[in-house]
Amino acid sequence: MRKPVSSFILSNTTLESIRKVTIFARLNAVVEELLVEEGDSVRREQVLARLEDREIRNELDQAKISVEQADLALEQAKVRSQLSIANYERSQSLFEQKLISQQEFDQAELNNRTDSIALEVASEQAKSARARLEAAQIQLDYTEIRSSIEGVVTERLIEVGTRVTPNQAVFNVEDFNPLWARIYIPERELPSLRLQQVAKIKVQAFPERDFQGQVHMISPTVDPDSGTVKVTLQVQERRGVLRPGMFGTVHIATETHPDAIVIPKRAVLRERDENRVFVIQQDGTVQKKTVTLGFTQENEVEVLAGIQQGEAVVTVGQEGLNDGYPVSILAWEGGAPVTPADVVAPPSRPDQPARAAGDGSQRSSPGVTAPEAGPAQAAGNGQRGRRGPGRFDNADPEMLKAMIDRMMRNPEFKKAYEERLKENPKLGDDPEALREFMQEMRGRMRRRP
Repeated sequence: MRKPVSSFILSNTTLESIRKVTIFARLNAVVEELLVEEGDSVRREQVLARLEDREIRNELDQAKISVEQADLALEQAKVRSQLSIANYERSQSLFEQKLISQQEFDQAELNNRTDSIALEVASEQAKSARARLEAAQIQLDYTEIRSSIEGVVTERLIEVGTRVTPNQAVFNVEDFNPLWARIYIPERELPSLRLQQVAKIKVQAFPERDFQGQVHMISPTVDPDSGTVKVTLQVQERRGVLRPGMFGTVHIATETHPDAIVIPKRAVLRERDENRVFVIQQDGTVQKKTVTLGFTQENEVEVLAGIQQGEAVVTVGQEGLNDGYPVSILAWEGGAPVTPADVVAPPSRPDQPARAAGDGSQRSSPGVTAPEAGPAQAAGNGQRGRRGPGRFDNADPEMLKAMIDRMMRNPEFKKAYEERLKENPKLGDDPEALREFMQEMRGRMRRRP
C-alpha cells in the first residue's frame, strides 16, 4: 500500500515531573491534623497539615499585651516630652529677661533633654514589642504547613501525633503538567532537531496509545565522553494517565516520505546481504525479487525499488519457497481469519508432494499482501497441500472464488474460464466443478513451454 512513512530518532526515556519540591516543617511541635493524602491535587499556599499551636497562641497573646503596654508608655513619654519642651522654652524667655537664675534655667534644659531621650526609648520599646508580636504571628502561621507550588502530593512523611522539628521534610509535591522526557542523542542527529519539533512517546504501561510531546530544550553543549546531546521534551499530562517515573520510548520524526510503497517487514527475507521478497505472479506461482528498502516504521518497511504498486507479496511461509513454486492464496492480510482446515500451502519442492497432516511436518502457509491492498492478516499454521489430483479438495467455495479472482489477471486463465462458463452457466455456483476446472488449468499451465 501507499502511505506516509517517516525516519525517526529513537531513544528510551523516563518521564519526570517538571517541578518537584519538598515541604519542610518550621517548628518543633506535634502534628495535630492532616488535611491531604498522597495523590491529592493541591493549590499553591493550600494548607496540608496543622501543628499544635496552644503555646504559640499564648506567646502571641503576651506579645499583644506587650505592644499595648509599650504604646501606653510611648504616649506618656510624648506628654512628658511636650511638657518639658514648653517649660524649657518658658525658662529660656525668663532667663533672657533675668527673671530666673542660671540654676533654674539649667534644670529646665536638663529636664527637656531627659524627657526627649525617654520619648526615644519608649518609641524603640514600642517597635520592639511590635516586632515580637510579628514574630509570634509568624510562628503561629508556621503551625499551618502549606504547599509552595500547585501540583500533586506524591509522598506524606508524617503522621498525626508525631512531633516534627524545624527543617524536617514532611511532604513531597510534584507538578505533573507538563512532564519532561530527557533523551541523549548522537551529535550527528543534531541537524535534524529543532525547538517545538513534534515527537511521539510510547510508554510500557499503555503500549497501545501514543502520547504527543515536543522538543522544549536542546543542550548547547555536546558531552565529550559520550558524544551525545541532551534533549528535553515537554509532554502534556493527560488526566492522570502519565506519571513521573514511567519508562517509555521517544520517536522524533526527522524526515517523511508522504507517498511510499510499504509492505510488512516479515515479508522480507535477508539473503547474502540482500533483501528479497516473493511476488505472486498471475499464473499463481511466485518469483523471488531483490528489493531496496527505505524507512522502517513499526511493523512495516518502505520499498524504494524492486517491486511495483499492485504486486502481491507472500508474508507467511516464504522460507520454504523458491522461484516457480505454485501457491494458493488463502487470505489477504486484514481478511477473514483462516482455520487450519482452510490452509493450502505449497510443497517443499515442485517435484516432491507434501506430507500429509499428522506426520510432524506442519508449517505456516503463505499469507500475502499487495502494496495497494494495505496490511493484511497472514494465514495461520495448517496442513500442507497436496500436488496433483485433489489439489483443491480442501478449498471451500469462498476460497475457490478468491483463487479465481486472483487468477483472472492471467489472460489465458480468464479466456478459458469464460469459455467454460458458457458451457456450464452454473460453474460459479458449483464448488465441485470449480475444483475440477482449477485443477485442469493448473496442469495446463505447468505443461506449457
